[in-house]
Amino acid sequence: MTHRILILGGTTEARQLAGKLARRADFSITLSLAGRTESPVAQGVPVRVGGFGGADGLAAYLRQEKVDLLIDATHPYAARISANAAEAARQTGVPILALRRPGWEPGAGDRWTLVDSAAEAAS
Repeated sequence: MTHRILILGGTTEARQLAGKLARRADFSITLSLAGRTESPVAQGVPVRVGGFGGADGLAAYLRQEKVDLLIDATHPYAARISANAAEAARQTGVPILALRRPGWEPGAGDRWTLVDSAAEAAS
């Protein structure tokens, strides 16, 4: 039996995960990218590019493609797609696995400037 897995990508880890999972004969992997990168690195799995149309659109895609597992390996700042993924998984009953990078920790020799907003960081 082949398990259909959709990986919501946008990170190096998503690409690496897709490559490792693709080695398994019992997995059928699709990597989904938002389309913000003009020339994404070639992948070893089928890639779909572009949005789904919110949580309902993603839920429809999960049903249509008979996805068995949804993996959210999006960029840490992609809060909207992560929320849509969680809702689509809830609507369809498709299990979801969310991969999150650990936060950066200050280390020896670092020079951190703490700010309260992206606007403050930019200035």
